[in-house]
Amino acid sequence: MAEIFGILNITTDSFSDGGKYLNPDNAISKGIELLQEGADWLDVSGQSSNIDAKLVTEEEEWNRVEPVIRYFVPKGIRISLDSFRPSVQKKAIEAGVRCLNDITGFTYEGDREFLKSYAKKYPELKFIIMHSHNRNIAKFKSNLSPEKVIKKIQMFFRDRRNELCSLGIEESAIGYDPGMGFFLSEDPMVSFRVLQDIEILKLEFPQLMVSVSRKSFLGNVLGNLPIDEREFATLACELHLLKSKIPYIRTHNVLKLRQAEKIWNLCQEHE
Repeated sequence: MAEIFGILNITTDSFSDGGKYLNPDNAISKGIELLQEGADWLDVSGQSSNIDAKLVTEEEEWNRVEPVIRYFVPKGIRISLDSFRPSVQKKAIEAGVRCLNDITGFTYEGDREFLKSYAKKYPELKFIIMHSHNRNIAKFKSNLSPEKVIKKIQMFFRDRRNELCSLGIEESAIGYDPGMGFFLSEDPMVSFRVLQDIEILKLEFPQLMVSVSRKSFLGNVLGNLPIDEREFATLACELHLLKSKIPYIRTHNVLKLRQAEKIWNLCQEHE
């Protein structure tokens, strides 16, 4: 049974829901809704990472996510912070966040030495290494091809795993996200190759977290389907991830995934 990370974007320019949850009360209400729908984690972000995103100040990023973190942590809710800035990550850990979901794979400029002491102080901390072709906010152009993508991701994961382990982080605390969509390439077949070969990645990196939710590569192969019409395509991909026993799935629509998961499992009972 996959652990589901419910996406909560507290931004102005996230591709799917930018501007909807900037007000702390709206963000908290959305978080409650995601939990009621069956989310195991809230994956909270104050900085968008899509191709049109603009960097906000670190202070603004923290101000966006802090009220949500402060509300849910005392209630025992598991919070994941989707951030790549060390200063914001540090504040979040101190506030009770127990998972860092880093789109740069912990390569962004800044001092990461704090991870060494914090990993020791908070042994339950998780670290998600995400692969992107430019190690930063998604960009349109990429030189990745379907033939090269799996090897490139493997090399990146190995490199980042080695660095985190050198900081004293246990390998069991590290998760891996292959990216998807524009984090890989504008060519949708690059993302589909990752899904086709997900078992290859899983062999070496079993702690995979995958997010296909409403992403561009789904819309592109269906005639440039608008974002709000990608739910069925998203669910088809997520069923593939369930079949492959991917342990962590990050999604916008938790309820549909939980319902589909239940039906899928009932259909497999006698296998």
